[in-house]
Amino acid sequence: MLNDTETTSIRTTVPVLSVPQREGTQEPAPLPSLRNFDTYVPLRIVKARYLVSRTLKDGYLAACKAYADMDKNPGGAYIFLTGYEYAHLARQHMPGKLSRLDTYEWHRGFLLGWNVSTFGLESRPRKQ
Repeated sequence: MLNDTETTSIRTTVPVLSVPQREGTQEPAPLPSLRNFDTYVPLRIVKARYLVSRTLKDGYLAACKAYADMDKNPGGAYIFLTGYEYAHLARQHMPGKLSRLDTYEWHRGFLLGWNVSTFGLESRPRKQ
């Protein structure tokens, strides 16, 4: 297969193999099966009940607690966070030594918990 590059007066053919390739790249680890419900825990938001990973639920509960703690301050909790504020807040509450995949999952839960708390869907984290 060839890539063609044309200019107004010259036609150049460049083979695909001349494009630098990254060597030693690893295949990404497969995501956990969405059908293995034994690894999921229930998460209740208002009246809805969801099955989520334990890591996502931990992030969710950490965000709900962070929001409740911040809401106790005289200025109240921030409704809208900048990227820097969100990252700083998440780093303060993130448990240590999470794998890369678990870090992404925890951040998803933290973002979910912050949004649920911000929009008043959950007034405080519940033990489930």
